[in-house]
Amino acid sequence: MPINKRIALRIALHLFLILLVMILPPLVYDYISHSDLSKVPGMLMLGGLSYPAYFSYLTTRLRSDRARLILLHLIALLTISFFMLEASGRTTPLIVLLLPAILGLSTLPVAAIARLRQERALAINCLWSSLVSGPIGLILSMLAIYGAGMSAMSGMRW
Repeated sequence: MPINKRIALRIALHLFLILLVMILPPLVYDYISHSDLSKVPGMLMLGGLSYPAYFSYLTTRLRSDRARLILLHLIALLTISFFMLEASGRTTPLIVLLLPAILGLSTLPVAAIARLRQERALAINCLWSSLVSGPIGLILSMLAIYGAGMSAMSGMRW
């Protein structure tokens, strides 16, 4: 295939994906807001999953394995954190509020196992991924726990 045609197809693909990412969330929001699903916490934001899906697609196109792993881990952490914070409230169990911290530090055991198996590159990649996503997950979990605690004090006026 000639290079010009390949570039044109790639540009067309990205234009289609960008258009899809821009149109899909409002359509999903409009559909869910006019149905019985609007009472379920977090459902109105379901169309927003097209953004991390597009960013994940772009991330998989990177050449560096380390950058790919770190960015995909960070995208998953932020996506789960956003939907967890959107759907949480007074009655949310503590384990759900700790999901960002658990997910942020989830690659540490993988790094330890990879190191024991003499897979140095995977161990380093997983360690870097935990070093980047771990503190972000801990901060988001702390904010979620603080927010749930503040929502329980609904009678207080500041």
